[in-house]
Amino acid sequence: MSSSDPEGFGAPFFDFGALFGQGGGDPWANAAQLAATIASEGGTEPNVDPIVRMQFDDLGRVAELHVAQATGIELPSNTIVTPVTRTTWTERSFATFRPFFERFGEAVGTDQPGQGPGPASADPFSAMIEQVFKAMGPMLVSASAGSMLGHLGQRALGQYELPIPRDSREVLVVPYTIDATAEEWSVPLNDLRLWVLIHELTAHAVLSIPHVRKRVEGLLIDFAAAFRPNPQAITEQFASFESLTDMSQLQEMSEQFNDPDKLLSIMRSPAHDLLVPQFDAIVATILGFVSHTVDTISSGLIATSGDIKEQFRRRWIDATPADRLMERLLGLEIGAGTFDRGDRFISGIIERAGDNALIRLWADELDLPTAAEVDAPGLWLARIGIGIDDDLGQISAEVPDDLSGLDGL
Repeated sequence: MSSSDPEGFGAPFFDFGALFGQGGGDPWANAAQLAATIASEGGTEPNVDPIVRMQFDDLGRVAELHVAQATGIELPSNTIVTPVTRTTWTERSFATFRPFFERFGEAVGTDQPGQGPGPASADPFSAMIEQVFKAMGPMLVSASAGSMLGHLGQRALGQYELPIPRDSREVLVVPYTIDATAEEWSVPLNDLRLWVLIHELTAHAVLSIPHVRKRVEGLLIDFAAAFRPNPQAITEQFASFESLTDMSQLQEMSEQFNDPDKLLSIMRSPAHDLLVPQFDAIVATILGFVSHTVDTISSGLIATSGDIKEQFRRRWIDATPADRLMERLLGLEIGAGTFDRGDRFISGIIERAGDNALIRLWADELDLPTAAEVDAPGLWLARIGIGIDDDLGQISAEVPDDLSGLDGL
């Protein structure tokens, strides 16, 4: 992040330059270009050194072997670790995130089913603002998606900076950022490289399971589709404004649009309240499982693994406002509580039924834990048929004969 942008916002979420027709061309192409420019901090990045590529290839084979052994999950066939520049990471990530932002932009321009004239319709100016949301939604969202992804690209160590599935056999890592982070954290470079590879390959294994991927992507789409301009909130927010031609009021309005809390309050709908518990549960489960696996593997391989884990979590929790806004728009509210909740769930399973019970987390779509079960792992174990034999103190488990859903990915 540049020193001139301390809060991490390179552009307002709703860009009034785009709103009044400045610029031109395909808004998504412009957004992708903006993202790449921000990620590279306006410079031209050299290609990744071939020697660095070979070093990551060697470490990647070590990490892949350990991840397969620790998780019991087969990585997708022909999975490869690909070291890339920040610009390339951002370009690839833009393609991944674009469908969710497009759906969000479409939703902003859509009336709620059965929605009649709202309070805003009684006020011509407020009605005009409401129509701006609906008419300009896709352009406004694309103009800001580039800024948010660009800032994420500045700091990304690997592909799963956010736990979002990727449609690729490649697992991207960013040597430039990993090297700089190792120096910042005062840890050996190869320690951090191997730790990141273990983390990325574990996340890739879980998020590539077809029904897990389907569940996460479905929640992302549903969350994006649930945004709606709230006429009453718009009226309350802009009750003091009188004209779009008054430059002082236009500037103040632009600042209000750039306030994430105010913006989300204008667009959030009741459907989000139903989706958030489901999303929080699956994200906490994935993060808890990945964290446990990385700890299990790295504790025997990496002397500084404890320090790296602490720094990694602090870095994620202390994300910039721009990164946090992107998480919230996607439905991801990742904080210390998310990590703690996932850790407690995984620990609760292991305490009651041992490590082997963890494989059932990913065996079938119906085995994914509910929000209530994430907070009470005993409920999940009981539902799927895993319990403790009181006489022998051993595990008695009903394991399905067919675990093909974990194979051939």
